[in-house]
Amino acid sequence: MLLITTLLQTNNMNPKDVIKVDVPLFIRLLEYAREDAKTDMDLHDVAENIIRLSETGKTLSMNDYDAIVGSTEEELAEVRLWQVRAGIIK
Repeated sequence: MLLITTLLQTNNMNPKDVIKVDVPLFIRLLEYAREDAKTDMDLHDVAENIIRLSETGKTLSMNDYDAIVGSTEEELAEVRLWQVRAGIIK
């Protein structure tokens, strides 16, 4: 297990289905789930966006909120393009 963790850290890969969010974002996501989400699909979309944005292993923050909750597919694609151009993801 240690070898796998070390390899993942060395390659800047995020283990499947692991996300990291800071406390302010976590609280805001809970507020969104309670107050703003209209359907279960809204929550599934948010979860998918968080997983995609977490591919690099970075800790997500309030800077990522619009891409997580308020994003259209075009906005999410733009974020992913920026990450590719910056060499963060392939």
